[in-house]
Amino acid sequence: FPIIFGFKERVIMPRMQILSSVERDAFEAPPVFTSVQRKHHLDFSRPVQELAATLRTPTNQLAFLLGWGYFTATKRFFPVSTFRPPDIAYVATHLGLTPETFDLSSYDKQTVARHRELILHGTGFRAFDLGAETFLEREIRGMVRAQLKPRPIFWRCVDLLVREKVEVPTYFRLADLI
Repeated sequence: FPIIFGFKERVIMPRMQILSSVERDAFEAPPVFTSVQRKHHLDFSRPVQELAATLRTPTNQLAFLLGWGYFTATKRFFPVSTFRPPDIAYVATHLGLTPETFDLSSYDKQTVARHRELILHGTGFRAFDLGAETFLEREIRGMVRAQLKPRPIFWRCVDLLVREKVEVPTYFRLADLI
């Protein structure tokens, strides 16, 4: 690779389509819970409820709890704008509030980052960082040498990350690595 200002030049290749657009959209969105799944993932243990109670505003409490529930279900984080109304209503009811009292647009980036760290720590996971990326690149090289197709590589990467207790990144980040 040519060196430019001390960095390796990265060759930009067209992104391959590993999942269909419908599958990709489903992967990038919070899960759609049945009522049983909602009860399982959005009824929180006492320590999680106590932690949420220490947060400053009802909006922060709601967003934190939904982030926790979605993370336990998928090992991923989602933008607040994608939180599902039935899930918002469910958690709001358990907080003793109405969904209309929440202004998720006031959930700022610094608070999101702090809550993300709390969720990772509380669930025993770690962030998808350079170390995780290096690990995954090594695993992908092995799967490519074994001539696996991109789709099974994608899902094996997700499984590997969950097994290693590392948050699962976005579809595009995984697709770029593959």
